[in-house]
Amino acid sequence: MFIKAPSVAKAYEILVKEILEKGSEMITEDGQRCKELLNVFVKITNPKLKSISSKYPLGKNAIESYKKQLLEGSQNNFTYNYYERIREYPSYDRKLKNDQLSYVIEKLKNNSTSRRAVISLWQPFIDQKVKDVPCLQHIGFQLREDKLIMSVLFRSNDILLAFHSNALGLISLGELVAKSLEVELKEYNHFIYNAHIYIDRDKDYLRRFFNF
Repeated sequence: MFIKAPSVAKAYEILVKEILEKGSEMITEDGQRCKELLNVFVKITNPKLKSISSKYPLGKNAIESYKKQLLEGSQNNFTYNYYERIREYPSYDRKLKNDQLSYVIEKLKNNSTSRRAVISLWQPFIDQKVKDVPCLQHIGFQLREDKLIMSVLFRSNDILLAFHSNALGLISLGELVAKSLEVELKEYNHFIYNAHIYIDRDKDYLRRFFNF
């Protein structure tokens, strides 16, 4: 499925509606009932638009919290966090760390047509052995005609409660890269292997905001 929208807020409302109307029911590994769509591509054509949908249950505070954790890190002790995977990517024994964001910026500064300005978040030595693993898997940047194009890949994305925060937070990360390169973030592309909504867990939100 392909969704093209000027803003994250608009894309969010379209995507929730599509999943509720056209999604297939499935039971997760944890025994929760979902509706899902496979292989979804969302293109945000004007990432400068930062409006928040009135239908997003968690609101502005959740978005600001996610953005802060993504850009600055978190003191909470998780199996993983996105700041660590992006800025302090660990070796299997966690003794060596790599700042992938700095690598991306330097790569594009030195070669504006590079196709290697990518960030990986899956860590096989860790993630194949634990329950809680990153939903975000890959971030890529391409610089063309002095405009930055950002693309991300999620293996799994909770659309009702997470997509809105994910996309706006990652756009802020893209704007950080764009600022370092002294260019504009032209578009944001969000690929999802499995886009889903928890229809039992979040039934009150669905009833309140989407009459489902």
